[in-house]
Amino acid sequence: MARVRKKKVAVVQCAGGCRRQTENRGLEGNNCQQILETKADVASCEYGCLGGGSCVAACRLHAIYINTKGAAEVDPEKCVGCGLCVKACPRSLIRVTSVEYNIYPACVSEDAGAQTRKNCDTGCIVCGICVRNCPMAAISIENNHAVIDEEKCIACGMCAVKCPRGVVRDYNGIFTVREAQVES
Repeated sequence: MARVRKKKVAVVQCAGGCRRQTENRGLEGNNCQQILETKADVASCEYGCLGGGSCVAACRLHAIYINTKGAAEVDPEKCVGCGLCVKACPRSLIRVTSVEYNIYPACVSEDAGAQTRKNCDTGCIVCGICVRNCPMAAISIENNHAVIDEEKCIACGMCAVKCPRGVVRDYNGIFTVREAQVES
C-alpha cells in the first residue's frame, strides 16, 4: 500500500518591519550571505530577514517573494515544501512544516521586548497575550519570543487574532493578512 505524504509548506519566521529593512529597499536580488558579510548594518535586528532574496532565487516554483515590509514571504498555494529556501537562508529563518500547522510566530528575535520595539514594527515584544489566549497552552515564551508547540496547537487562531503586533501569523490568511508583494 502506498503511503500518502502530507503536504508541506515553508514559513518565514520574520514578518519584516525592521527599521532598516525599509530604509534599505533596493537590496533585493542580492545574495543574502553577501549582504550579511559586507553590510553588517543592513538590519537593526540581527535576527531578521535580510530581504536580499536568496530564498527567492532558490525557489524553482516562484513561491517566495519579498513583501512590502522588506522580508521574504511564502505563497502557500505555490509552495511544495521542498526546503530549497531553507538551505538558502543564512539566518535560518525559514522552516518547513505540515499544512495543518498553519499558525506560526513570525519573529525569532532574542532581544528584550523594549529593544525589539525600538528595532522593529512587527517583532515580538514578549507581552504574553498569545500565551494567555491559547486555550491549549500550546504557546510559550522562549528566548524572548513566542514559540508554538505544534503537537498541542489546534489552529484556532486566538493567538493570531489577539497578538497586538501581528507576530503570530496564519499563512492561510484567515486570521492574519499576508503582506503584498513588492512590484519590481
